[in-house]
Amino acid sequence: MKDIFDECRFRDLTLKSRIVRTGLWESQKEMGNLSPEIFLRYERLAKNHVGLIVTELISLYAHDRFSDYSHSINNPKFIKEFKYLTEITHENDVPILAQLGFVNCNVNGKQNVDVNDLTLEDIRKIQSDYIVAAKKISFAGFDGIQIAMGNTYYLSKLIDPKENKRRDDYGGNTFKRLKMILEIIKVIKDTTDLHINCRLNASDDVLEIAKLLEKYGADSLQITKPSSPQYFRKDSKDKNILFEITDEIAGSVNIPVILGG
Repeated sequence: MKDIFDECRFRDLTLKSRIVRTGLWESQKEMGNLSPEIFLRYERLAKNHVGLIVTELISLYAHDRFSDYSHSINNPKFIKEFKYLTEITHENDVPILAQLGFVNCNVNGKQNVDVNDLTLEDIRKIQSDYIVAAKKISFAGFDGIQIAMGNTYYLSKLIDPKENKRRDDYGGNTFKRLKMILEIIKVIKDTTDLHINCRLNASDDVLEIAKLLEKYGADSLQITKPSSPQYFRKDSKDKNILFEITDEIAGSVNIPVILGG
């Protein structure tokens, strides 16, 4: 029988337990840099039976909705500071993934671009920014990257058929709505050794999304709170339905699945 404190394989990583620490954004910062309190927090996590750590949000773009509470991939000190952070976790044999995402799309001199207004040039800009960011994450010593495409982050809107009404190659069926992300995954896999985790919502077509992500190179998934509250209604056994959805996803793919929250 599996136990939460079992050592286990997490695709290409070895975890000391099945406990995964995930985050959203930092609450303590000093002048945009990592504070001593943050380093201490990660050290305590690494020393206390956590199998895998996912960082708080690292913003792909400046002036994002949560930029005051998140790290920036474009901080000149990013690689130097996070190299020290990853060394702390690795000294305790704990792998660490960098959570990367954004809410507001500010590209090519435009602000708050809607998913339906993205030009092909905008799409290529976002993709190239993710790939450059992945290189920085690799240089900083991270074991992998978590692509934030759940909750209300921008990529979740691209996937959502209620939000994405595009009529080109990046809108329509599930594959087309996911295509921009699949292309990002492919290039990151081709150019780095990073483990790729995708944080996604438990949406109506989540099983199809999960299978496509696996097929195109994702190494693991994290299931998180969906946009619709219907998945959080409880059945007669007072069980959160998100548990059942995650079990179903885990039974449909051959990569590890994390239940967050």
